[in-house]
Amino acid sequence: MPHPTGPQEQRQPPASRRRSFLKYLVGGSMGAIALGLLRPNDGSAQDLEQLCSTFPHNSRCQDYLPGVPALDVDGTPLAVDTWLPSTTPGEPVAVTGIPNQITYLVILDGPSLAPYGLNPRCPHLGCTVDWNTDQQRFICPCHGSQFDGVGQVVRGPANQPLPLVTVIERQNQVRLVAQAPILDPR
Repeated sequence: MPHPTGPQEQRQPPASRRRSFLKYLVGGSMGAIALGLLRPNDGSAQDLEQLCSTFPHNSRCQDYLPGVPALDVDGTPLAVDTWLPSTTPGEPVAVTGIPNQITYLVILDGPSLAPYGLNPRCPHLGCTVDWNTDQQRFICPCHGSQFDGVGQVVRGPANQPLPLVTVIERQNQVRLVAQAPILDPR
């Protein structure tokens, strides 16, 4: 005699199986959402870094130092009050700080610091451009592209300006943020 709980009796109708699946799907989704809402938010420092890197003049960023400090050739952080008066307007200054990258700070009349720095990577093929003091230009050693002191193309084959990084002057420090300003101020 066949067993009363044989394969014929264990099968559920298709509608019942779908209902069970949907119950588990909805229940699991609601549980995941509840756990996500109950979990403490560890990303507040990252959120503030993103906010202050993108909008450095936001009132929440008044005492926050985004990015990394700009370092001179000796690896010393730049102090604006002592360093800036010794610079020459129109003569970009090479600094480090962003890992594996040199950044050129743009010195304006006054002297004052531009809110952006130049990444010396040629947009044509990615070669590193060098500042030529005699010609007052950045010159690409690979294909001869030339850029002025604010990174605009003077001579091709490059057809785009040098990439930018955000420069923030706060609490007597120069800070570098490895992203371009929201608007190109050139």
